[in-house]
Amino acid sequence: MLARDLMTRDVIYVREDAATRDVIRILAEYGVSGLPVLNNDRELVGIVTEADVLGRVGAAVTDIMTRRVITATEATPTDQIAQLITGNRIKRVPIVRDNQVVGIVSRADLVRELASRWVCGTCGAIHLGQMPQECDACGAPGAIFGRQIDPRTEISARY
Repeated sequence: MLARDLMTRDVIYVREDAATRDVIRILAEYGVSGLPVLNNDRELVGIVTEADVLGRVGAAVTDIMTRRVITATEATPTDQIAQLITGNRIKRVPIVRDNQVVGIVSRADLVRELASRWVCGTCGAIHLGQMPQECDACGAPGAIFGRQIDPRTEISARY
């Protein structure tokens, strides 16, 4: 699966000239823990998180945001995004095209995606979404499918 298949497209963001109190309001209103920061040309210039605003209510967004943002493209496999998130201890990766944010993938998105992976017990083919009635690759019945919990390990669950 690629980022374009999983990303949230209606990205909630904040402008670089926003006040920190606006960031706090948006974080609380939308129930998110971080926001991309965009300039007047809608280009990604940073990311601001809950941790950044704690105790810094009067600070400018540009003073508290992280400027070196880890990003991915729409064609990045979700497994690579998972590695970026876990390896860098971050909660989200903005998806960019020409430095414009076109989506975002969060840890929660990746967990939902993992929960929708079904592995054929006969040939190992991976199917996404609802448990299939039969394997598209080998024709095995859906009854032998298991959920793939972590694609980097042998851990799986049978249903």
